[in-house]
Amino acid sequence: MNSRIKKSIFQFAVCTAVVAFVVLCVYLYYSYESQNSENERRALAEARVLAAEAGASWDYIDSIQDRINYSHGELDFKDVYCSVAGKNIAKRFSEQSDYSIRYVRDNPRSLDDEPDAFEAQALASFALGDATEYYEVVEDGESVTFRYLSKLTIDRGCLQCHGQPAGEKDITGYVMEGMAEGDVAGAVSITMPLDAIVADARENLASTVVFFCVLMACVTAILAWGLRRWIAAPMIDENEKLRRESEDQSNFLTIITHELKTPLSSILAFTELWKERSVKRQADPEELELVQEVEINGRVLLDMINNALDTAKLEAGTLAPASGELDVYDLVGQVSSTMGPLAKRKRVAFSTTVAPGVPVVRADAEVLRRIVVNLVNNALRFTPAGGAVRLEFSYEQGVLSISVSDTGCGISADQLPYVFDRFVSAPGSETTSEGGTGLGLSIVRKFADMMGGEVSVESEVGRGSVFAVRLPLDEFEIDEVGEGGDL
Repeated sequence: MNSRIKKSIFQFAVCTAVVAFVVLCVYLYYSYESQNSENERRALAEARVLAAEAGASWDYIDSIQDRINYSHGELDFKDVYCSVAGKNIAKRFSEQSDYSIRYVRDNPRSLDDEPDAFEAQALASFALGDATEYYEVVEDGESVTFRYLSKLTIDRGCLQCHGQPAGEKDITGYVMEGMAEGDVAGAVSITMPLDAIVADARENLASTVVFFCVLMACVTAILAWGLRRWIAAPMIDENEKLRRESEDQSNFLTIITHELKTPLSSILAFTELWKERSVKRQADPEELELVQEVEINGRVLLDMINNALDTAKLEAGTLAPASGELDVYDLVGQVSSTMGPLAKRKRVAFSTTVAPGVPVVRADAEVLRRIVVNLVNNALRFTPAGGAVRLEFSYEQGVLSISVSDTGCGISADQLPYVFDRFVSAPGSETTSEGGTGLGLSIVRKFADMMGGEVSVESEVGRGSVFAVRLPLDEFEIDEVGEGGDL
């Protein structure tokens, strides 16, 4: 399987795992909060039922208090009243279960009714407002409990023990508080263990998480299989087909251009011989001009073929720069002999400058020549008659700088990012009346990248362009000539 396809599948699997993990975390957080709310809701409902039952027993004793206290019309107090009955029922219930039910109040008559800190907060809340209940989930280490208080108020039946006159003793022997109907009498305090409920909730949550993980694993596996079966496999086949087609096209282009280059080189050689003989026999100027025109167009065609060959080699990865001695002055002479006649024919002034101190460098002479020729050729193509093209070389801190400036038509700002793309041979168009394959500048960029350098362009419409190449090249030391033997 193609490595890029494998990488894509791996990235898909990682992305799916990350998404699943995030979804799982969100789900766990939501489920945890929901379970806590549900546990609290269940405990609150159960506590309300217990409080209502405790209140019912209290009310029942209060409703038959006279029947208990009187026998045959005579008072026969038997020490059975609502408070005693309610507390004893609550005590017996608490002894027979894990729950705790008791009655608390401020200024209690019995130490058993003394409120703790939480119960004191609840009583204070009842005294300040209209709240009728107060509850909280308390976590103490691994133990979880639910505490609930329901407000008790003074009603008519309570006044005979807690009402007026304040300070006098009631029938039970306790001092009456002088309370009025509706005052807070205290609260029913219920403590419920939630460990069993929480354990059930966590078990359910764990089962849900396991199910979710298995589901996500199955979905991921199915998606991965589908991705490989219906997407990756056709892409691999299509990519292989395109690769073979591209390879065939590249081979065909290489063969054709190579076959074209061979006879063209012969044509140029015979043209050069023709020109020399025409000069010797002092042929008329028209014949010399025709010979020179054939030579110029032949060299232009040769550069186009070389560009096509370079492009094919670069795409195939078979072109690598060599390393040897390069004298920039020799390079300037070669470029001038090739581009000078073309500039003269177009009536464009062509000049070259080499800054002082440019040394002999270590580089691939042919690659560097191709870079310069393509830049100059591009400048000449878009510079009208009467314009100028200038080639400059400089060297500083191990970097050879090449600059080609022209006074041509210039390039608009929106087209600058595309000038180094393949088959873009003129700003804003794919073809130009000046001819060309649109490969020159793209080859310049690829050659510069291959040599670890960079290319840039500055241009203004109607004022020309400046193309610059910066290449990190070492100086060629003289003693390198003698390496491997004596001079």
